[in-house]
This record gives sequence, C-alpha cells and structure tokens, in this order.
Amino acid sequence: MLNNKDISILIVDDSDITRETLRVILRSEGYDLVGEATDGDVAHEMAIKFKPNIILLDVIMPKVSGLEALKSIKLVMPEVLILMVTANKDQETVTEAVHAGISGYIVKPFNAKKVLDAVAQVATKIRQQRQVAQ
Repeated sequence: MLNNKDISILIVDDSDITRETLRVILRSEGYDLVGEATDGDVAHEMAIKFKPNIILLDVIMPKVSGLEALKSIKLVMPEVLILMVTANKDQETVTEAVHAGISGYIVKPFNAKKVLDAVAQVATKIRQQRQVAQ
C-alpha cells in the first residue's frame, strides 16, 4: 500500500454502490478518507468540518446538486480541489463545472485506474503547493 495519508478525501455521491466502490479503491492506495455525504448540503457541511484536500463530487444528487455544492464549497474553501464524478457528459454541465473551479472529471462508469490516475494528478498538485509554501 502506498502512503497517501497526507491527502484527505471527502466522497459525495447519492449512490451507496458508487461511494463504496470509491472507498475501496482509495483505501487500497492509502488515502485518508475523512467522510462521505449523499447530497450537496451535507457535502458543504462536511467540507467545512473536515477540510479535505480533495472532494469527489457527483453532479446529479437529491436536494442540492453537485454543481450547486461545488459553487458553495468553492466560495468558502477556494483552495480545495474538486473532481466531479458523473455519467453526465452534457457540454453545458461540463462548462459550468469548469467555470466553477473543478480540478478534473471522472466519468461513470469508471474503473480503479481512472479514479486513481485522476486523484494522483490532483494529489501531486497539492504536494507541489505544499512545497512552494514551505
């Protein structure tokens, strides 16, 4: 197992199966999973409480959508890096997410390699920012 304990991650998806799959994939690489949420409201609260480095955020969820949560989280935590996790390839949605400040996309259905590659890219950015800040 790799040592990725220095990278904390919040998983946000209304699908139990998707959350469980992401949890297993990320734990296999040693990432620090700080929590899981099933909608955008809870995601916002958990992001503020746990201050994760990365948030894996579904787009289509009940109550508050991923796009709405993305915008509200970025207002209070502009430094957090967010990867959208979605089956939605609608260009308007992608454009809106990019403008709101996402760091990348993981398209459903995904496999472990796609998830780990996307998270590793973002984790590298975080580690580089930490080195610059020292």
